[in-house]
Amino acid sequence: MPEPYQVTIIGTGPGGYVSAIRAAQLGLRTAVVEKDELGGTCLNWGCIPTKSWVVTAHLFEQIKRAKEYGIIVGEPRIDWGLLVERKNKIVKQLTGGVKQLLSGRGVDIHRGTAKLTSAHRLAVTGADGKVTEFASENIVLATGAAAWMPPGWSLDGERVISSKEALDLTQQPKRIAILGGGVIGCEFACFFAAIGTQVALIEMLPKLVMAEDEEVSQALEREMKKQKIALHLGTKVEERRDNGDGSISLTLSGGKTVDVDCVLVATGRRPFSEGLGLEAVGISRADRGKIAVNERLQTSVPGVYAIGDVTDVKQLAHFASAQGKAAAEAIAGHAPQTNWRAVPAATFTSPEIASVGLTEAEARAEGRKVKVGRFPFRAHGRNIADGETTGFVKVVGDADNDQLLGAHIFGAKASELIHEASLAIGADLDMAHIAQAIHAHPTLSEVIGEAAEDADALAIHLLRQEAKPAAR
Repeated sequence: MPEPYQVTIIGTGPGGYVSAIRAAQLGLRTAVVEKDELGGTCLNWGCIPTKSWVVTAHLFEQIKRAKEYGIIVGEPRIDWGLLVERKNKIVKQLTGGVKQLLSGRGVDIHRGTAKLTSAHRLAVTGADGKVTEFASENIVLATGAAAWMPPGWSLDGERVISSKEALDLTQQPKRIAILGGGVIGCEFACFFAAIGTQVALIEMLPKLVMAEDEEVSQALEREMKKQKIALHLGTKVEERRDNGDGSISLTLSGGKTVDVDCVLVATGRRPFSEGLGLEAVGISRADRGKIAVNERLQTSVPGVYAIGDVTDVKQLAHFASAQGKAAAEAIAGHAPQTNWRAVPAATFTSPEIASVGLTEAEARAEGRKVKVGRFPFRAHGRNIADGETTGFVKVVGDADNDQLLGAHIFGAKASELIHEASLAIGADLDMAHIAQAIHAHPTLSEVIGEAAEDADALAIHLLRQEAKPAAR
């Protein structure tokens, strides 16, 4: 019988493989189990491949605007085959990198589907049906989540697809309906609209990206309409009809009919917690199959941990990585970093959205006296030079103690700009710390400082119709 592993991680997404590497760095005998591709959904069918397409869409739009920048070019066109080929090359390179990182740290890689037979033992069924059993002192569940299909819908890979199948379509659809106005739905809507596909986005709720600040949601709605995306908010699909020519007709609540070539279902993701043997071991699950964990990522069974999208905590790839490190550190007997008040989020729409901390509504709901600072990109020199004047920064602070509570950015490079605010919130810094920090000129980051100054009506490059403020 082989010596038991000190920790085995089931799943090698951004939570799983990062957890395995950290465990190995801390001297633990470590293994991973993967039933599909190394890197999980994020690397193979999510974060990375979709961003390769976002880059293409943005470049395509810039080329069409080339004359504004003093460049004369011909009319660009999309080569769908090359677009998919580039995406596949990027994914292959990075999945190979994950394998090298794991192997180089001495992590054993087991291929197959894992099932817990006890709190410290698991069976792995390979593609050939062969079952391998081994013991592990600790087990980390990092199985992620999969697309949730609403009743009456099933995937066929071409006409009804999820985000995963969208990345392997054989040709660009001329007309597409996207069900769901969350992060995934909005990202794909902006991408397809940018490259010339006619897009209809259908969302049951009254606004887009519900988790974001109200001003950001409203701004995104305005911009998507400018991109000629047909938005149907507060709307359901009442009936679907498959037509003889291969198209699909969707009848919406209210009677309107939308004809499309394919439907991308982006109505949410459900944790992948079935078939893991959780019930037999006694591991508790929360709503929608999520695995409940405490602040140290421990499940209800000692020695079994869970991280990432399979848990009852927020679903973000980078948060899964942070949880993965923390779980490994806890198993190794170290004090894990679990200050997770400042977890940034990024949505790669056109333009981008990024946020961290509380929205204005959330801060007010906590009973806080709130002060808000804003700065529009159209008033900033670097944004004007870049030709990226759509958007703004909004910071939310506590009016009583000046503490920064949240930051919300809508505009170019929002996903890169958010981290100054994330660090500030995590370190309990005040709005004054950001306002007084010297930002290099001319850089996009200057808008963060200006927004923080604006909270006290002190922004240099913004006029506000307010009484003269008192000195800080």
